[in-house]
Amino acid sequence: MQNELETKRVLVVDDDRDFVKTLEVYLKYAGYEVSCAFGGIGALEELRITNPSAVILDVMMPDIDGRRVVRYIREKMGDSTPVIILSALSDPNSRMDLLMEGANEFLTKPCEPERIFKTVEHVTTPDSDFLDSHLR
Repeated sequence: MQNELETKRVLVVDDDRDFVKTLEVYLKYAGYEVSCAFGGIGALEELRITNPSAVILDVMMPDIDGRRVVRYIREKMGDSTPVIILSALSDPNSRMDLLMEGANEFLTKPCEPERIFKTVEHVTTPDSDFLDSHLR
């Protein structure tokens, strides 16, 4: 799943510590380096010290919500850091708003780990045909 020349680092952000730790185990097993943050403030701190290949981000967090984190990423890091929203929000308006604010992908919880892996690979792989050939 990973490029043999470069290990991809994924930052996982959610206020649910059990969810973050579970996703960390799955991603490490799939060959990714993983950083974790337990809320929006933790995400901003982690983003200041690491340069992740991708960010998996919840929206509804009590300190700083995911929308503000997406805006921070786009303001400070440009488009070079892909953002995958992984949220319980499922309404089309929330999805569209987050994509318009700069998220690259939107997945709804609960989500199978394999779908998450494939989405991370898609946003971190320059091959534009990856989505068509792997996510269907």
